[in-house]
Amino acid sequence: MSENQKSNSKFRLATSALISFEGVLVLSGGAFLIVESFISKAKNPDALLVEILFAILAGLGLLFAAQGIKRKKRYGYSPALLANFIAFAVSFYLREADRILLANLLALISTVAVVSIILLSRPTSKD
Repeated sequence: MSENQKSNSKFRLATSALISFEGVLVLSGGAFLIVESFISKAKNPDALLVEILFAILAGLGLLFAAQGIKRKKRYGYSPALLANFIAFAVSFYLREADRILLANLLALISTVAVVSIILLSRPTSKD
């Protein structure tokens, strides 16, 4: 294995780990909503149920995409890109809600993920 391939493999692994981390965070948010629904009274239980289901599906989708990226499969790129574009947009709403630190952190993570995925998806020459 050449030095370039080793470097690309490490970069791919780091990108996969970042997307996996995002998936775990989204699943954790879903778990928080589940626990919160038992602790407090939900104003709109239907919306809460949809948010929980979305968090579970999105988290599992990100974990699946991360495995695809790790295995050099193309199916992992698009869902991870879409999720990170959405996360970047959410960071603007967080900023408007005066959650500046969280907004900046989310924007940074999503930007790093998008750039990493774009760099991984570039065609490479077969030496």
